[in-house]
Amino acid sequence: MTDRLLLGTDTVEVRSLSAALQAEILGLPIGGDDPWADEDAAALEAWRADVAGGERCATVIVAVWPVSHAPMRLTDQSSAEFTRRAELPFAQWCVALGAASARCEDGGAIVAVAERPSPLDAAGWSAESGIADAVEALVRSLARAEGPRGVRVNAVSTPSRLAPAHPVAPAVPLTGYPGRIDVEVANAVEMLIGPGVGGVTGTVVHVDFGRSWR
Repeated sequence: MTDRLLLGTDTVEVRSLSAALQAEILGLPIGGDDPWADEDAAALEAWRADVAGGERCATVIVAVWPVSHAPMRLTDQSSAEFTRRAELPFAQWCVALGAASARCEDGGAIVAVAERPSPLDAAGWSAESGIADAVEALVRSLARAEGPRGVRVNAVSTPSRLAPAHPVAPAVPLTGYPGRIDVEVANAVEMLIGPGVGGVTGTVVHVDFGRSWR
């Protein structure tokens, strides 16, 4: 039994993160190929009720990474496509972060790991960029709400699945872009849950080798 939980979609990337962090993974329902449906909402609610009722632990990581899509211009997206790319993943994030709050013990730590395209490379990733901004807002809100019981809530962002093969100028400051999920991303999570960052909450660490210049 581990004292670390990872609440996330059951994808190759999330399983890699779970293994690197030695965290028990509780797979979030991914949803079907159809647009937002009643059965998706029912599955999410059932999952949240089941997870929230479990034993509390010191560290909860949340990684809602849906099935990968190809980049697409916003003007080319139908309402159904936008629902698949934005609305369902955002609902999954809300449910997963709520469950994380219920499972994290007093004085513990929650870390959200979100995909975020670097601003210079965001063309075609409008839905994904919007979700990343929303997750940042949710993390700050949850940090404020959970602070009184000593729970720190932070986020790690990565462009690992969204980075172009040849980024436009200017060049990435550090070599190795966009990095590996089981190395750079996992190490950033370890940093945020470690004992040396007790005063850090409500913030986002951008693991993009300096590409975003944020």
